[in-house]
Amino acid sequence: MKGAKIAIVIILGVTLAMGIACGGKSESPTPTPTANEVNVDASYNGSEIALAVGDQLIVTLESNPGSTGFSWNLSTISNTDVIQYVSDEYIAPEQTDPPIVGAPGEEACTFKALADGTATISMKYIQPWDPEAEPANTFNLTVVVE
Repeated sequence: MKGAKIAIVIILGVTLAMGIACGGKSESPTPTPTANEVNVDASYNGSEIALAVGDQLIVTLESNPGSTGFSWNLSTISNTDVIQYVSDEYIAPEQTDPPIVGAPGEEACTFKALADGTATISMKYIQPWDPEAEPANTFNLTVVVE
């Protein structure tokens, strides 16, 4: 039993010495690839963006549902086999002193790239209770997943 303890101490000492000799860095396993998060804003309207399968696309656009009633609504995704709507979140404006009444926040819509292909995301800035009204703004983005 005493010999086993001595062997463990020797192995630990050699391991520590090797770590110090290598600059204190230990070899770590290759990290598992993770999905990228790709952020776009209104400046991408009408353009094309490339994603990899598994990437998340976050479209962040100015929104003001509290005072104007307008919010971004997903109109269509031309190919739901390529990209999928995940969620959306309203981000309130930063609080100021004094508060700015009616200040717009942002709406962040999240999508996930599912498979190789091309799809177009179309969104409208509307007052949801008035389906007859023209949208105040639109956002279109072509997504190429490779």
